[in-house]
Amino acid sequence: MSSLLNLPRAIIFDLGDVLFSWSAETKTTIPGRQLRQILETPTWHQYERGEITRDACYQLSAEQFSISASVIAQAFAQARASLQPDEAIVSFLSKVKQDGALKLYAMSNIGQEDFDDIESRLDWKLFDRVFTSAGAGKRKPEAGFYEHVLKEIDLPGHRVLFTDDKEENIQAARDFGIQGLVHQGSTIQILRELFEDPVTRGWRYILRNEKQYNSVTNTGVTFADNFAELLIVELLKDPALTDLEWGDKKTWNFFRALVPGGYFPDDLDTTSLALQVLPPSSEEFITSTLNLMAKYANDDGTFQTYVDSDRPRVDPIVGANILACFYTYNRGREFDQTLHLVQAMLLDRSYLRGSRYYPSADCCLWFIGRLLRSSSDDHLQTLLGPLLKSRVRERLGADGGALDIALRVDTCAHLGIACEDDRRALRKLQSEDGGWEAGWMYRYGSTGIEIGNRGVTTAAAVAALASQDMVVEAESPEVLAGVDGKVLIKVS
Repeated sequence: MSSLLNLPRAIIFDLGDVLFSWSAETKTTIPGRQLRQILETPTWHQYERGEITRDACYQLSAEQFSISASVIAQAFAQARASLQPDEAIVSFLSKVKQDGALKLYAMSNIGQEDFDDIESRLDWKLFDRVFTSAGAGKRKPEAGFYEHVLKEIDLPGHRVLFTDDKEENIQAARDFGIQGLVHQGSTIQILRELFEDPVTRGWRYILRNEKQYNSVTNTGVTFADNFAELLIVELLKDPALTDLEWGDKKTWNFFRALVPGGYFPDDLDTTSLALQVLPPSSEEFITSTLNLMAKYANDDGTFQTYVDSDRPRVDPIVGANILACFYTYNRGREFDQTLHLVQAMLLDRSYLRGSRYYPSADCCLWFIGRLLRSSSDDHLQTLLGPLLKSRVRERLGADGGALDIALRVDTCAHLGIACEDDRRALRKLQSEDGGWEAGWMYRYGSTGIEIGNRGVTTAAAVAALASQDMVVEAESPEVLAGVDGKVLIKVS
């Protein structure tokens, strides 16, 4: 599972020849080969779509194959009686259902009367819903059936995994972006490995705790904050993970509600993140919000953190986050002095001490990397790219908790730096429930009280482990890192 966009929210199973199979010892009044021929006729397809009854289907099939309708009915009754659920798949379904993170659906070409006859063969509560061709009026591989199912489950195709025994049905699903797995002997093993993969386990933790990602301080105070939830959405590239929206807001507050400790104004850090993660549809609104934010830029290139001139607080990483927002909307060049302040932080390695609000060196470097990814602007890339890469290499193998290592690995992946030792260390830190423990990502500037969020750490770990190094580096690379054409350091 190499892409965040492929992390599934649901698995869809076919019924016939996947979940159910006919016994090899089945004795029917018509040879199995001829039964399958009947199943492939337009007449049978009409029955599966619910256009004709089963009795009418038997009668039309009798005329086509010169066989008595009663003999056909008896043969199919014998075949249905021999249907057996695959116990390995049923066991897997039970485990997924008990876990509660992923939705389970069935999707089958089957007539209504046939489905009624097998209803007692399985505990259908294993599925969140069963879709039959008779109910949809369409059958696989017709596009309308897939459209119907995706609309009903309210998921984009790339968030769905589908297994079916027919290649043409899988290919039709892939046309909708659905991930397809042709059923064969190894299917259940593939699904088990996927389910227990560290990335999927982390993803399942996120889904089980969806929209309930509370933060906690190192003094034990728990609260909900907008910044963490927005960051999770950005890390995992899935807007469905939040119900946050702009509404009538002009700016955003870090906190979702009042918290012990007093009043905190809206801030530019959270507002800039919201503009990137939940971009408003109105260009006029975006422009007016950016113009408002620009008013809080200081003459020295720093930005005030709060939307409150009576509360002047500055932080270079907050400045980097605000600048990333301006670069996202092609206005980054307006704040070149801010960019040089970020560069200076890399040059003098002051990020090692953290910043006013962000205590971790790896966290600071991750946000600077996020700024670098916000735009392909040549000036931005030249000023920060090589220097950031050299500083991140210096952090390889450094001590740290799950959050530090996750952010480091994610930054390495985006910069093309191999970091397998850190990846292994991150995998070892995964908890039994699939998540990773919260690290101290930010802190109150005045008191130094630190704040962490398991959802953020887990999202960062999932993003990091799902990523692939874009460059396989030599064991001891020598790279010349330069800024504005000047060689600063030789990394080896």
